[in-house]
Amino acid sequence: MWYTTVMRQIIVFRTGALGTWREKYGGIAAYAKSADWKLHPVDARTTRPDIQQLLDFWKPDGVIIDASGAPQLFCNDDFGRLPVVVMNPEGEVCGKARPAIESNSAEIARLAVSELLDLNPASLVYMEWFVPSIKWSYSKRDLMKEVARMHGIPFSTITPAKGDADNMARYEERIVTALDRMPRPCGVFAATDVLGAAAISAATKLGVKIPEDIAIIAVDDDPEICENCSPTLSSVRPDFYQLGFSAGRLLHVAMRSPKAATNITIPPLAVVRRASTQTMRIYDKKVHDALELIRLKACEGLSASDVADGFGVSRRMAEIRFKAATGRTIGGEILERRLAIACEYLSQGRNSIPVVANFCGWHSDVAFRKVFKERFGVSPLKWVRRQKAKRARPSA
Repeated sequence: MWYTTVMRQIIVFRTGALGTWREKYGGIAAYAKSADWKLHPVDARTTRPDIQQLLDFWKPDGVIIDASGAPQLFCNDDFGRLPVVVMNPEGEVCGKARPAIESNSAEIARLAVSELLDLNPASLVYMEWFVPSIKWSYSKRDLMKEVARMHGIPFSTITPAKGDADNMARYEERIVTALDRMPRPCGVFAATDVLGAAAISAATKLGVKIPEDIAIIAVDDDPEICENCSPTLSSVRPDFYQLGFSAGRLLHVAMRSPKAATNITIPPLAVVRRASTQTMRIYDKKVHDALELIRLKACEGLSASDVADGFGVSRRMAEIRFKAATGRTIGGEILERRLAIACEYLSQGRNSIPVVANFCGWHSDVAFRKVFKERFGVSPLKWVRRQKAKRARPSA
């Protein structure tokens, strides 16, 4: 006798931005595939969907809500006793009884502030989100304020006024005024990449050097924003894929035993360092251009000779100038960039070690494993296992 299993139906509500949504949904889809679920994504970025009609149509076994963009669209009464997991830093949409997945805001703030402190700032500034009372924004502000207090550094907050979200020109003028008052060098931590881009624009209007006078770091690492700023924007990269995958796993727990599901947090991946915090001991335009070339092309077979050619001087002189400004050789900088990208791909858990090695420019995974172990003291496989172990013990 043949038996068939009924595929479980899961509705996934989207309210977040495009770049982060792709990665979150990729994580959800990966878990859904392993659990034999059918996903039904619903776009709820601008208007509240007819939730009851959707529930009647799909008769879902569970719901995942990416409520990061518009948490006010949902309430606890919408879903009754249906298992629901919320991907939202507030952790309270749909009621406190609903299990939630969130990025670790404190760890994100710690990474960002540490990046700024490495630049020895004379003052620190936090740029709040347009809704400053939202938890993921004010929790970062509070940590940064405390760190500034501990180090005796003047601290200020830039709080958007009502309507600034719809009038970015007016908001940038407000940023210009606020930054102009701060002692320099100043370190700026923006709650999102959108705000970070606004900070870069404001600093440019002030006519100051970035990052020498004002260094800026943000959150989300959306390449469409970060790579198109001038200079490019450094950003803390949350683990969006893991957020999605964990949301699926938590929903599975909730469907089996609702009382066993609980709120969890996911640590960020890393700081993606770009020109807005990439300082040099000695400012050299040729070195600045070389660093940007390395950042963009390190995994594409770029050699130290290729980089040195851009200086228009001898290879030896190019190396001397590069090391004087950065503290590294050109080849050392290329290697560090390749390893950083390799770690990012290994952290995501979606590619095998040979695939990562090939993508990051090694001719064989054996060569990659050797370099990786020399740099980190463990093999790539052991490093990946340690990362998984950390994620398997999320904080409540």
